Amino acid sequence: MAPDDGKASGAILFLWSMLMRFSWTVLAVAGCLFAGPALAQGADETRPFRGPIEPDRPLARGYNDSAEALARVDDNPLIDWAYRVWCVTGYRSPEDAGTGQVVDMPVDPSRDYVSPNGFFHSEGAYRLMPSGGARFLDNAWYFGADGLGVIVVRTPSGLVLVDTMGRPEDFERVVLSEMPAAGLDPTDITHVFIGHYHWDHTGGVNRIREVSPDVQVIIGGPDARLIETARTALLDGEMPSDPLARKAVLARNERPETPEGAADLNALRLEAIPERFDVLVEADAGLETGVLIVPVAPDTDVTAVLNPGHTPGQMSVILPVEHRGEMHNLLVISGNDNPDEAAQYAMSMDYLRSVAAQRGADVLINTHGYQSAMFYHLRQLIEDPDGPNPFVMGTDGVDHFLGIFANCQRATFNRLQDGTWDAF
Repeated sequence: MAPDDGKASGAILFLWSMLMRFSWTVLAVAGCLFAGPALAQGADETRPFRGPIEPDRPLARGYNDSAEALARVDDNPLIDWAYRVWCVTGYRSPEDAGTGQVVDMPVDPSRDYVSPNGFFHSEGAYRLMPSGGARFLDNAWYFGADGLGVIVVRTPSGLVLVDTMGRPEDFERVVLSEMPAAGLDPTDITHVFIGHYHWDHTGGVNRIREVSPDVQVIIGGPDARLIETARTALLDGEMPSDPLARKAVLARNERPETPEGAADLNALRLEAIPERFDVLVEADAGLETGVLIVPVAPDTDVTAVLNPGHTPGQMSVILPVEHRGEMHNLLVISGNDNPDEAAQYAMSMDYLRSVAAQRGADVLINTHGYQSAMFYHLRQLIEDPDGPNPFVMGTDGVDHFLGIFANCQRATFNRLQDGTWDAF
């Protein structure tokens, strides 16, 4: 595939990136997935049901009601989406439809890729942001596409990035090459925070070191060790046996027929996996969570919060930013759900919620732009920079957003335990 084939390259990048939440087995046959029109006619009768199947038991209902109460306080579309998807419908691929389910379509794909019944239709999520990315604050941009992106924040001493997308060549094309159009110089990158270890968030790390050799790369300790496990296996010419570590390896659909082809594929995967990290964020003694304050410029600190759930070392960051001449604090989340770890995720969100409150976080964004249909609002701000900005939701709004997610995770845990929802 030619590097300048933007649409095709982007399509593959975001098809893969949205599949990271499913198993390696699914990834291996991803070229057969997302046959949308056929699925819309009904579900595969051989598959078990996915999603809500019975009314909630009292405890799950209580958590759902708590989340709903928080959602109704704010008239913010990002918050409303979080409650609707995480608490009401669940979130799943059309391929996960169960017996008797009809896969519905999004009401308006230009505004949201998740249907009313909670099916994520990723076909359009590869659509790239316009040249120069989406400036959503005075000194903060989103580069990438509707489904997956990178946050760039300008500080007094340079640029801070959160995440680096997947394939190195795509990161270079849709981020590094687009930054100058926004008046940003990639050689000014001083710090990179990796929100979690999945390959679709780490692929550009080695490229950044090429253009900015002194960059500091920060990641959660548990995720760094999973990446190192994967890298060690690749250096031995093998795929990692650990199923978690395999998710750190660039997913490609090729099946090499020769030893030379296998070696080439292995080399591509090594190119896309970080060679090293500079700073690890570790959990506090006896806990799964932790905080590290990282100075990125004089009088400018980033709060890195280890909040495992989507991955064992998932990390969120809080950065000082400016918006319309006033100072704010931006919370950047990287990732989505993980029903298998719903209980831990809920506790991690409680922890993040408390740190966000202490740090005065009043702006929120996710590096997965399809989350809360953020891509739509980013595009609206490109068209009208002075228009409504739902990302600036106030400290109460950020608190409500995180509280909704935490309570929805608790509801999920109890629903799966009760059997009123099937795994999704």
